[in-house]
Amino acid sequence: MPPLIRRVTDCPTESWESPAVQWWTLVSGDCTASNQLTAGIAEIPVGADIPERGHTHDAAEIYYFISGAGFMSVDGEVARVAAGDTVFIPEGAEHFAANDGSEPLRLFYVFARDAFSDVHYEFPGEK
Repeated sequence: MPPLIRRVTDCPTESWESPAVQWWTLVSGDCTASNQLTAGIAEIPVGADIPERGHTHDAAEIYYFISGAGFMSVDGEVARVAAGDTVFIPEGAEHFAANDGSEPLRLFYVFARDAFSDVHYEFPGEK
């Protein structure tokens, strides 16, 4: 497989309205000639509502915060996060990131899955 170079500007913007977040999938078998990893950039805008509940999925995930400040909730444990911080989220853990800062909260995310479509999300608060 040849090396892959992809920029956020190469990617369509995807989003959820609630919670307010948008993301750009950089590496995924759904849109690139790649496998084994899925990765991208997500952004939570200033003033976005803080969700009452998070989401879960059947894959472990890593967040690396690029800019901004806020907090993470992982299975009810809350911690402050800012640029330079890394969070490991175990498979099945309910989690969310919230922006309470003055600039967008941007993060790089990674799943050990061939494609984003291989990650199965659930939203426990919506059942």
